[in-house]
Amino acid sequence: MRFQPRLGRFLAAAAENVVSILDEETQSCRHSLQGHTKPIHSGEFLASVSEDSVRVWTLGMGSERDCVHELSCNGNKFHSCVFHPTYSSLLVIGCYQSLELWNMAENKTMTLSAHDGLIAGLAVSTARGLVASASHDKTLKLW
Repeated sequence: MRFQPRLGRFLAAAAENVVSILDEETQSCRHSLQGHTKPIHSGEFLASVSEDSVRVWTLGMGSERDCVHELSCNGNKFHSCVFHPTYSSLLVIGCYQSLELWNMAENKTMTLSAHDGLIAGLAVSTARGLVASASHDKTLKLW
């Protein structure tokens, strides 16, 4: 569950295989984003992740919503994701022992060895331009 970056009006919450976009002003569900075949673990606003895929969504006016990018896993199950704080077209995906960097503009990925266990959570600091990763190996790393 995360608030929309910068504006903070919308809250993205995942349950089962659906991401709901909630409007905090009206306290209503504005959109339901569907398409994952497995349960969703966590996601940044407009990005959602399940163990077999990552989807990036755009929301238009009214009820329009589209999946604009999709990445299927390459065998290393996905668990969490965040947008890079400096490069908006770069998505950082947490997996088992590694980070997957996905350049959505070029549709290219790069895998970095990161931890000795599952990367359970990712967080960003826009002020510092950092990504933090937390793992079941009981370590926290800053990138």
